[in-house]
Amino acid sequence: MNSKRNIPRFLGCDAFKFCTFKKLLSLKSICLYVLFFLILETLGFFLLWHDLKAKETALMSHYVEKLQHTYRVTTATYKLVSQTIYDEIVNRPEIVNLVRDANTATPEQQAILRDRLFTILSPTYENLKKYNLRQLHFHLPDGTSFLRMHHPKKFGDPLFDVRYSVKIANEKQVFVSGFEEGRIFNGFRYVFPLFTIEASGERQHVGSVETSIGFQAIRSEMSSLFPGCFEFMLQGDIVRSKVFKDEQSNYIESPIDPSFVIESNAIRGIAEPQSARCQVVDRVNEALRSIVVDDLKKGRPIAVPVQLDNHANYVATFVPVRNLQNRVVAYILSYEADWNLNEYRNTFFLMVVATTCLNSILVLFITYVNRSRELLAEKNTVLQAEVEARTIAEQQAQTKSEELRQTLEKLKVAQAKLIQTEKMTSLNQLVAGVAHEVNNPISFIYSNIEPAKDYVKTLFEALDFYKIQSRNGRSPNQLDFDDLEFVRQDFPRLLNSIYAGATRVDRIVQALRSFSRLDEAELKCVDVRDGLESSLALLKHRLKANDRRPEIRVVKTYGHLPLIECYPSLLNQTFMNILINAIESIDRETWKFDRVPTIHITTVRVKHDRIVVQIANNGPAIPPEIRERIFDPFFTTQPIGKGTGLGLSTAYFIITEAHGGQLVCRSQPGEETVFAIELPVRHETLS
Repeated sequence: MNSKRNIPRFLGCDAFKFCTFKKLLSLKSICLYVLFFLILETLGFFLLWHDLKAKETALMSHYVEKLQHTYRVTTATYKLVSQTIYDEIVNRPEIVNLVRDANTATPEQQAILRDRLFTILSPTYENLKKYNLRQLHFHLPDGTSFLRMHHPKKFGDPLFDVRYSVKIANEKQVFVSGFEEGRIFNGFRYVFPLFTIEASGERQHVGSVETSIGFQAIRSEMSSLFPGCFEFMLQGDIVRSKVFKDEQSNYIESPIDPSFVIESNAIRGIAEPQSARCQVVDRVNEALRSIVVDDLKKGRPIAVPVQLDNHANYVATFVPVRNLQNRVVAYILSYEADWNLNEYRNTFFLMVVATTCLNSILVLFITYVNRSRELLAEKNTVLQAEVEARTIAEQQAQTKSEELRQTLEKLKVAQAKLIQTEKMTSLNQLVAGVAHEVNNPISFIYSNIEPAKDYVKTLFEALDFYKIQSRNGRSPNQLDFDDLEFVRQDFPRLLNSIYAGATRVDRIVQALRSFSRLDEAELKCVDVRDGLESSLALLKHRLKANDRRPEIRVVKTYGHLPLIECYPSLLNQTFMNILINAIESIDRETWKFDRVPTIHITTVRVKHDRIVVQIANNGPAIPPEIRERIFDPFFTTQPIGKGTGLGLSTAYFIITEAHGGQLVCRSQPGEETVFAIELPVRHETLS
């Protein structure tokens, strides 16, 4: 009997209204799900973006602190050098007395004294110029220039109005140091007052002497502290207001900000040590021109990331230089290549994609759960309507009502089972991959447990029999030793089989653990021969002769290689994996006549920045269809129970991903099978 025939007509009207309401509700639910997804996506993107910017800000602060520290160390070093020059060369009676005599001399006499002073100091000054000392300048107490060793024909000009350091050193008679603009050059000044000792023992102030270090010296010293390119930008109005007109050609307009100037190539010198590795500076400056102009006016240290067309990242760091009056008059600028920014951004994009996937899964899961609840509610509503209809239509049909109630209970149980089955299916898919790899050796171990128990039982029975015979005074010659001899021969093989199965499981676990921790290493400069030798030492027992072949001969042809920058532990793991693969390949060959199994290791330098390590063996050739897959994870040609299939795939990941190199395999019938590893000598630097 069709139960639907007993539903009253008014329920059909309600069902129509319910379907219409359900459509409206579904549309509303979709809008809510989309809104919920957008909120999650926006929140996740904002948090990831905030984290990216925080990392970039911290990185930029690190660049600023590094340049500031280098600048302070460099100026302190030259301050010590200037103090030494003053103590050992300038502050001597024959020098100071000439300056003293010039105070009261006529212009003609001053010229004679100036020539004598220049003659005395010329050899020393020429030697000091080799160490980037730019100026050695003597002044009279009233601030008049007496002798410029770097420009002896320019003298007699008053300096108090343009040289604050000279004014303070002579008026207050104290040592003054710091950056200051000059009439010819701008540099880091170290001004010492000069004194003579009178007969009464009192000191008499006779003038001052100044040593000056140009930015070339600062650049050279900073380059020795960390690699990078350096520039010095000076405010243009300072140069135009203080430098002699005929000396202003020593400066050219800055390519970053026209309100600043930089030293011309004539001042820098032809053999600038950094020019070879700073070829991208002009391109970086083009990008900076529209970014930092406003920031430079604020006089604060900044670091700016710049990405060029080839996606190379550089960081330009600006540190303000203050003069003796604490005014920002210049900037020291450094250019450095940076690999952290790309890593941060790649991580950001990966996290955005991962967040989007997780949000999608979450929304789909919530949708699925809610939809399941709606379906359950709909079914419950329909069933309830049927129950009510049957109750109204057939008051006496208790049997039908009970059947309907049981049907409802069964539906609920079935639905709960379906939900649980769905959850377990997802979990089974997660563990299936790993379970498949360890199932065979575990099954093999279990299958050998019962025979092992039987062998032990046989041994115990034999021992009991032996004891009984001994107590009865009889010889145990009646004991049947056939079973014992079989147990004696087969039991060790059985234990070895169990051990081999357990070792297989352990090797799989260790291989998976190694494959998942490839980035745990430090970047160092090492000799690859050390890694090759250590790997061969660890595999020495594998090279010895066995029942299938004689001892493997290792031929080493090492070329002259530089130290390379790499992750030593990872590189050693690669050598080990390839050598093990070569040994196993040789073990599969049948060796006859006078053939000798051989592993040939060759190292050679190619070009100037790459090396190649070749590991060859004269085992059987690798077929093309297998050679195409040897670097795939979990692919192995070993028999069941040997090999995890991760050795060569791990090696390929280490060489290509961790070191930016190449790993290729060449194998032809009748020729050696060669694994060639090509590595860069250095990671990419500013060039």
